[in-house]
Amino acid sequence: MSQPRTRPPPKPSHVEPNLTPSTSSRPGDAELAPPSLGPSDVKAAEQSDMGYKSGEETLHGDGDDGDKRDVEAGKVTRDDGAAGDALPLDVEHVFVENDPRQWSDRRKNSVLATIAFTAIGGTITASVFFPALESLQRDLDATDDLVAATTSLFILGQGVFPILWSCVSEVSGRKYCYIAAMVIYVVGTVVCSQANSMPVFLAMRVLQSMGSSAVLSLGAGTLADMYDTHERGTKLGVYYACPLLGPALGPIVGGAVTAAADWRATFYFLLAYGCACFLLALWLPDTFRKERSLAWRKARDRARQHAREKLEAARVALPRADGQQARPVIDDDARNATLKTVESAVKEQGSVFSPLRKVRTALSGRSADVKVKIRFRDINPLAAAVDVVKQPANLLVLVYSGFLFASQYCISYTASRTFAGAPWNYTPIEVGLILLSFGLGNVGSVGGGRYSDYVLARLRAKNGGQGEPEMRIKSTYPAFAFLPCLYIAYGWLVYFELHIAGPVIVLFFLGAAIMVIYASTLAYIVDANPGRSTSAVACNSLFRGVLACAASQAAEPILDKIQNGAFYSGWGILLLLGEGALVVVAIRGGKWRAASRASEARDAARRRERDEKRLGRIGSGEKR
Repeated sequence: MSQPRTRPPPKPSHVEPNLTPSTSSRPGDAELAPPSLGPSDVKAAEQSDMGYKSGEETLHGDGDDGDKRDVEAGKVTRDDGAAGDALPLDVEHVFVENDPRQWSDRRKNSVLATIAFTAIGGTITASVFFPALESLQRDLDATDDLVAATTSLFILGQGVFPILWSCVSEVSGRKYCYIAAMVIYVVGTVVCSQANSMPVFLAMRVLQSMGSSAVLSLGAGTLADMYDTHERGTKLGVYYACPLLGPALGPIVGGAVTAAADWRATFYFLLAYGCACFLLALWLPDTFRKERSLAWRKARDRARQHAREKLEAARVALPRADGQQARPVIDDDARNATLKTVESAVKEQGSVFSPLRKVRTALSGRSADVKVKIRFRDINPLAAAVDVVKQPANLLVLVYSGFLFASQYCISYTASRTFAGAPWNYTPIEVGLILLSFGLGNVGSVGGGRYSDYVLARLRAKNGGQGEPEMRIKSTYPAFAFLPCLYIAYGWLVYFELHIAGPVIVLFFLGAAIMVIYASTLAYIVDANPGRSTSAVACNSLFRGVLACAASQAAEPILDKIQNGAFYSGWGILLLLGEGALVVVAIRGGKWRAASRASEARDAARRRERDEKRLGRIGSGEKR
């Protein structure tokens, strides 16, 4: 019989401490010499904290669950965890506890319904008081420009604030952002309802936009947390169908409420709605998992770098003994034991104890990056936005999405003026019903999202099961053919003052075409930016908000000069050029994304080299 194999004993994963006192010219100096911890020692400490389990590799690098290698179905994801290291190959499928993608359909659908209901308030709030503008202007003694600014600033705020919300959500999670946003929204609504001056009203409208913008930007990120690529188009279409009804429902609701009371009653209605959304946010489960967030990983790396620099600066502050230094101590227990020995030896040395305590404090925070606490100083909102915008494919899609929303908002904004004047002379409620056809066409986002998923599945099957985000763009080609023509048709039907049935029918199909395109481009933005989908959607909101604000300010002066026919013909031509840009993205986007990934890898290598040099300078006592 063969002898059973015996497994060799594991090698120690850390450097054994050498507690032998160093040679010194004076008695007691050896005990005062602390262990020397250079950059290479810190790196060795990181490697020593690697833990391995059957079927997965775990790095205890964040102080919580760590990052794991998922070998399911042959799919490998890696994260070395150190600052500047390569990012996971598939960050969206890194192993996490309580994976939202494994939740039941019932739970997912309840979350989807909640964020869709909450998101509709952001668009209703923009237009709900339009039917009461005359009474509001009279009560607050406001000029026409100030009244127009209430809407422009609101739209601008909904574009700017999502950048902030997206960064906060990468540290605090989605749920806490939703709760905080609803509190801000409710406070702004309460003060708006009691405002007695236009400056206060304008300030609170900005506060309202800040609160309502969170769901509009984080909602797509929440869906990306729960759904895989092949089903996101449908879910995003369902999600955006509700808020897109807001511009049409706002005047209807506002007209009914104003007829029964006054303009302040519209804000009482919004207050009740905001309180309901706050209660729903308390129930909403958090879908954010930091292991799948590139923004969180980068913030973690910056926090680790701060911890390393703090440790090195504290180490340099210690007095050094002449002669040989003790060997590096990497193991936590041995390090702490050594520090206790040194402390006991220098109880009478007050000048040494203070810097020693600094090192002890740094080490207690697990200086080897075993545990770090990410603070808001480690978050860089502009960097997150730049990471998205600097990719050519993202930039082209974001610019087109912004112009598409600006053109859509121009219709909602100018229709109130157009159909309230001669020869139609419709009431605010009747104008709202006309715009409802536009809103019902917007529900085409549901069909557009489902069609986008269908095209993606078909093209993926032809490509051997491999899918690319650019396949989303190809699902928009049918709508590309009709969109510019519908804008031009609407403008000239209104210009020639034909029967109202003509503009209503065109508005319905125009709304459907817009949302077929928007559902697919939004899905592309999410799919093309794995691990940073929330930041990508926030950038989308920024482009939409800024361009819509500019369009709303320029629309009336332009209409006074060239009228609806030429105005919307210009929009049709502009969007036609944008469609050409999207076709280029569909063809070249994959190569651009590959080049961007290579550039990010080079940047990470340069950051790693720079950090090592900085640690070396600090370790040698040089100034930064």
